[in-house]
Amino acid sequence: MGFALFVLLAVLGLFVLDGAVAGVASLAAMLVFIVTCIYALRGEDPDAATDSDRTGLVGWVGGWF
Repeated sequence: MGFALFVLLAVLGLFVLDGAVAGVASLAAMLVFIVTCIYALRGEDPDAATDSDRTGLVGWVGGWF
Protein backbone atom coordinates (compact mmCIF):
# COMPACT_ATOMS: atom_id res chain seq x y z
CA MET A 1 0.00 0.00 0.00
CA GLY A 2 2.80 2.40 0.88
CA PHE A 3 4.69 1.84 -2.36
CA ALA A 4 1.53 2.44 -4.38
CA LEU A 5 1.02 5.77 -2.59
CA PHE A 6 4.65 6.64 -3.33
CA VAL A 7 4.23 5.89 -7.03
CA LEU A 8 1.03 7.93 -7.19
CA LEU A 9 2.63 10.97 -5.53
CA ALA A 10 5.78 10.66 -7.64
CA VAL A 11 3.84 10.54 -10.90
CA LEU A 12 1.72 13.49 -9.83
CA GLY A 13 4.79 15.49 -8.84
CA LEU A 14 6.75 14.71 -11.99
CA PHE A 15 4.16 14.78 -14.75
CA VAL A 16 0.87 16.32 -13.62
CA LEU A 17 1.46 19.13 -11.16
CA ASP A 18 3.44 22.30 -11.76
CA GLY A 19 5.43 24.71 -9.63
CA ALA A 20 5.52 24.65 -5.86
CA VAL A 21 2.72 22.09 -5.65
CA ALA A 22 4.87 19.64 -7.61
CA GLY A 23 7.69 20.20 -5.14
CA VAL A 24 5.41 19.51 -2.19
CA ALA A 25 4.09 16.36 -3.85
CA SER A 26 7.64 15.19 -4.58
CA LEU A 27 8.69 15.84 -0.99
CA ALA A 28 5.68 13.90 0.26
CA ALA A 29 6.54 11.06 -2.13
CA MET A 30 10.10 10.94 -0.81
CA LEU A 31 8.92 10.84 2.81
CA VAL A 32 6.36 8.13 2.05
CA PHE A 33 9.06 6.08 0.31
CA ILE A 34 11.44 6.36 3.29
CA VAL A 35 8.76 5.45 5.84
CA THR A 36 7.55 2.54 3.70
CA CYS A 37 11.08 1.18 3.32
CA ILE A 38 11.67 1.41 7.07
CA TYR A 39 8.39 -0.37 7.72
CA ALA A 40 9.23 -3.09 5.18
CA LEU A 41 12.68 -3.70 6.66
CA ARG A 42 11.46 -3.69 10.25
CA GLY A 43 10.44 -7.34 10.13
CA GLU A 44 7.49 -9.28 11.44
CA ASP A 45 8.18 -9.33 15.19
CA PRO A 46 10.76 -6.78 16.38
CA ASP A 47 10.34 -7.90 20.02
CA ALA A 48 11.70 -11.37 19.21
CA ALA A 49 15.07 -10.04 17.99
CA THR A 50 18.11 -11.12 19.97
CA ASP A 51 21.83 -10.51 19.63
CA SER A 52 22.22 -13.75 17.69
CA ASP A 53 19.90 -12.42 14.96
CA ARG A 54 22.46 -9.83 13.83
CA THR A 55 24.35 -11.96 11.33
CA GLY A 56 25.80 -8.89 9.61
CA LEU A 57 27.90 -8.11 12.68
CA VAL A 58 29.85 -11.35 13.00
CA GLY A 59 33.54 -11.59 13.54
CA TRP A 60 35.82 -8.86 14.83
CA VAL A 61 33.26 -6.03 14.78
CA GLY A 62 30.41 -8.17 16.15
CA GLY A 63 32.00 -8.49 19.57
CA TRP A 64 31.69 -4.75 20.18
CA PHE A 65 27.91 -4.63 19.91
